[in-house]
Amino acid sequence: MAPTPDLIIDIDPSEVGSETVRTVTLPWSGQSVPVRIPAGMTDGAVLQLPGLGPVTAPGESPRDAYLQVRLVPGAAGAVPPTPVPPTTPFGAVPPASGPPAGPYGAPPMSAPPASGPPAGPYGAPMSGPPAGPYGAPPMSGPPAGPYGAPPMSGPPAGAYGGPPMSGPPASGPPMGPAPFGPYPPVPAPSGGSGRGKILAIVGGAVAVVLLVVLAVPVLLWLNRDSGDPKNTAGSGPAGGASPSAAPMSPPEYQALLASVDKSVGDAFGKLGGAKNPKAVGSAVDGIESAIEQQIEALSRVVPPPNVATAHADLLSGLEGLSDSLAETGSAAGAGEVCLGYSALARLSREAAAEDVRAAQQALATADPAQAYQVGKFVPKKTSDTNRRLSNGKFLKRNRSGLGELKIENGGSTDAVINVVRNGSKSAAISVYVRAKGKITVGGVRDGTYRIYMTGGKDWDGKAKAFGRDCNFQRFEDSFKFSTTSSQYTIWTITLTPTAGGNARTSDVDPGDFPG
Repeated sequence: MAPTPDLIIDIDPSEVGSETVRTVTLPWSGQSVPVRIPAGMTDGAVLQLPGLGPVTAPGESPRDAYLQVRLVPGAAGAVPPTPVPPTTPFGAVPPASGPPAGPYGAPPMSAPPASGPPAGPYGAPMSGPPAGPYGAPPMSGPPAGPYGAPPMSGPPAGAYGGPPMSGPPASGPPMGPAPFGPYPPVPAPSGGSGRGKILAIVGGAVAVVLLVVLAVPVLLWLNRDSGDPKNTAGSGPAGGASPSAAPMSPPEYQALLASVDKSVGDAFGKLGGAKNPKAVGSAVDGIESAIEQQIEALSRVVPPPNVATAHADLLSGLEGLSDSLAETGSAAGAGEVCLGYSALARLSREAAAEDVRAAQQALATADPAQAYQVGKFVPKKTSDTNRRLSNGKFLKRNRSGLGELKIENGGSTDAVINVVRNGSKSAAISVYVRAKGKITVGGVRDGTYRIYMTGGKDWDGKAKAFGRDCNFQRFEDSFKFSTTSSQYTIWTITLTPTAGGNARTSDVDPGDFPG
């Protein structure tokens, strides 16, 4: 959805085929701004004017302004919501609702000029020879150059001190003094359509506000939802497409969308295979990078006109999805998301994923002649599961000894205990213990062991790991089992702090946890 426009400009449908230049007045500042309206505009398209909007709070910079384009037969000009008189470097200019005003805000000329000697600058009568510019002593000789420069002894110089004009002066009405110094007169249009006259007027306005306006890009916002326009057309990482760039052809645009699907889809495939939180975080970073690259590519182009709105919605959805990925990466670091499938399920329920699906549908139906395809990488909406094994279920067991290990899980989540013989990287015994459950593991072979434990929710039997809310720990002490003709070893461990307990635990990197 596009932002609320601050200004509305109407153009005739006959002007859509080529670029049009119009001058609009910003009602909040009175500034006149020449705006390029790209070819191929659709009714309701919005142009973004960076940094030219009103100030929304004291001390803040002006926000962007938004100009909506409407196609109206016979239209010409912008319609501001609240007319405000423009300003000049010398103050406000009164609206031209009556007779023309005198120079710099002097009372309007309600009658023909009085007879007699011409008045001097600012209305002072000239009792003698004409005064020099801005009240300088009377000119007793040849007229001085601009701003007190030496008198011109030859033909009149060109504007800005350029070479003398060897031809006759340009025709057309004389122009008033420019705020920033003299500038060349704008050639009068040589007939033709009203559009030529508009361009001539814009040319004059550009000379006045050259230092202020020409450095400001005009951005095309085609009914795009606001928000962080990380990458609006022209405000994204690529700087945006030129507003006057030609729209892509349908085959070119579909090829670009296919490139988006390939790049982002490959990155999502790596997330699906992540088998611990560390791998989830790495895969999420890869997807973020791929999406940012594709946002940049999409922001540089002008799509076919009939999918402009859907294109902007796709960009908005991808930006939101990038933010959701960053949150999922943080969740993986905190152990809230532990496997790739649980990260995909989380992302599938995000509002940004739904936004991309909506843009996908819009692109597929906007053009009856071309069903654009994109967004296959978005995971299907999936709910969380909570799979559990029965208490005391062995994942791996060795019955070659007489030792016993008693396990009590007083916590709120299920756990898996791995008993690993010193010098080995795999578990000799692995057993599932439910929350609040107890179990005695018999048949432990003599030797010295380290005991590792992982807890969480939703046990994935294939990955042999919990999908959500996982943790990884080990007991710092070793456990020795020995058997004689009259005795064998029995160890008891609890998975929650116990009064009188003497065993300490420490966290383990998920990648180093023995499986």
